[in-house]
Amino acid sequence: MVDLPDHIQARCSELGDGVLYAIKTLARQLAEDPRLGEQAGRRGLHMATIDGDTFDECPPLIVRYAYGPPLLDADRVEIRDVEASGPLPDADDRQAPTVEPEPRFEQIAARQVSEAWRRIITWLEQHTPVTHGALLPGASPDGIVALEQALGLRIPAELRALWLLCAGAEDTAGAALMPDNGGWALMPLDTVASVYRRHMEHQRDLQAHQGFEEATVWRPSWIPLCSWSMTDTSYGLFLDAETGRIGHWDDTSVRTVGDQTLSMLFEEMADKLEHPQLATGYLPGLIGGRLVWGPPLASDEAVMWQQFTG
Repeated sequence: MVDLPDHIQARCSELGDGVLYAIKTLARQLAEDPRLGEQAGRRGLHMATIDGDTFDECPPLIVRYAYGPPLLDADRVEIRDVEASGPLPDADDRQAPTVEPEPRFEQIAARQVSEAWRRIITWLEQHTPVTHGALLPGASPDGIVALEQALGLRIPAELRALWLLCAGAEDTAGAALMPDNGGWALMPLDTVASVYRRHMEHQRDLQAHQGFEEATVWRPSWIPLCSWSMTDTSYGLFLDAETGRIGHWDDTSVRTVGDQTLSMLFEEMADKLEHPQLATGYLPGLIGGRLVWGPPLASDEAVMWQQFTG
């Protein structure tokens, strides 16, 4: 079974009239042979290419997809990202539509993130004082405006809601928070700005290099959110300000954008903390007053780790 999410189909429409047909053709091939592409980055991620000359009105494409554990169920394939590796058909005539955010939907997204975050904070305060203590207080509205000016883009309402409640974490062992083996740490706003600038400079340098004009390793709408740690930002999560979806980057230039929104990510996390007996995947546990998702891979942490059962 091959999943082709709605946002991927929309992305195909942006790239050219023939792209969706090409991706559906690839999907049929992947249904027969999921290992058609090459492994790319994290275990479970693969990359395939499509020659633009094979399909009418279709540029050459790089397609990233997930296959099987640990990212998906066995035998399941999901197209995660599609990008052009060459000029788009009639590129000079194509203009991306300007979509103004709907205030009502923004209010709902902000409320959902705030409610889920408060559930998480309540749990952390009760069970993991070290992790709770590593979190920074919320930013001021002026601080977020300053970040918008530094990035040159508008911060989405749901991310603004989070940063008004918590503007990242301190550089301590307890900073790892998000559900993953090892966890992700919420970036302070100054780190958000520096990581964003680094990725955008890399993108500009790549486009300035002959033969790489159409390559995309970072989009202006991608706002860094979490990193592997405060000192290791080679891996992380970002929020796509245009779609509201959470994406992932790593040190191999692999970029994937999934289906989860920020509210979905936090609601799932809150559910796992409050109802650990129903949790699947990475499970909440404790080591010395800090939250550690596991079971940990590191043997020293695995010995100390205590699964939280409620």
